[in-house]
Amino acid sequence: MALVLDKLKRHEDARLLVGINTADDAGVFLLHKDLALVQTVDILTPMVEDPYTFGRIAATNSLSDVYAMAGTPVTALNVIGFPAPADKAWLAAILQGGEDAVAEAGAVVCGGHTFNEKEIKFGLAVTGTIAPRRIVTNAGAKPGDVLLLTKPLGTGIFAQVMMNEEKVDDLLYQAATKSMMTLNRAGSEALVACDANATTDITGFGLLGHAQEMAEASGVGIRLTFSSIPFLPTVRELSAAGVVDAGVAMNESSFGPLVDWDPAIPESDRNLLWESESSGGLLVSLPEQSVERYREMTGEKGVEAVVVGQVLDGPAGRLEVRE
Repeated sequence: MALVLDKLKRHEDARLLVGINTADDAGVFLLHKDLALVQTVDILTPMVEDPYTFGRIAATNSLSDVYAMAGTPVTALNVIGFPAPADKAWLAAILQGGEDAVAEAGAVVCGGHTFNEKEIKFGLAVTGTIAPRRIVTNAGAKPGDVLLLTKPLGTGIFAQVMMNEEKVDDLLYQAATKSMMTLNRAGSEALVACDANATTDITGFGLLGHAQEMAEASGVGIRLTFSSIPFLPTVRELSAAGVVDAGVAMNESSFGPLVDWDPAIPESDRNLLWESESSGGLLVSLPEQSVERYREMTGEKGVEAVVVGQVLDGPAGRLEVRE
């Protein structure tokens, strides 16, 4: 996508506070000195059989990009591709799941667009608001910062097992769906209060891809500690048994040359850091003195923010993964 965007003629506008230059999670447009809009759009294909659960996951995933900027979602538009011959009760359930996620976020669904598509796809175009002075981007990480992750990894493995129609351990199913349906609201609301320097949410490019974008945009290096990274139950065992998310090859091809691995980490564990995540958590870069406050604020709302690494003084855009 970067190769395509680089060929476009861009029209500069001073009101565009955050655009596509740093591969950030959402765009931010200035309305007046005290108010800006945060805008994003995202869609997913089903990773569970229950349509309501899928709708809720897809909507939560879309809302996350606004939360990653420290914004507040206010409106949403449904974007749904649905096979014309399919049971319309499924369509209603998907939309209800999305509606309930948006309502939990305190936002409103204003309408949307449905199109005939062979494979079901659903997501939201979300508009949020933010005070310009409160914007947190992926470009502000500073050497010495501590990195925290607010959700466990492993939804890629989970989706792969579901797609293969294999039996999914109930513990994994419950943990994965609960995680994907949990809004990143608590993690977002603590960003400004705890002086966060940068944040991004972990979705299609996996932990390593999004961490690399943060490192490059911020002009820093990043070190991740594998043993500290949280995972959904049984996904490490599934990976070791040969289950591989479809996003691994793409992400490793795109970002692999920028990562220095501890040789003690096996390929099956490396794949978990490359896999695409659906409705993943926030990766937050904080001054060390703010870490405990952030963990306390999010913990009060049921979110476990885990320290997973640190920000280094370069090389810019480079990652290290240590055991």
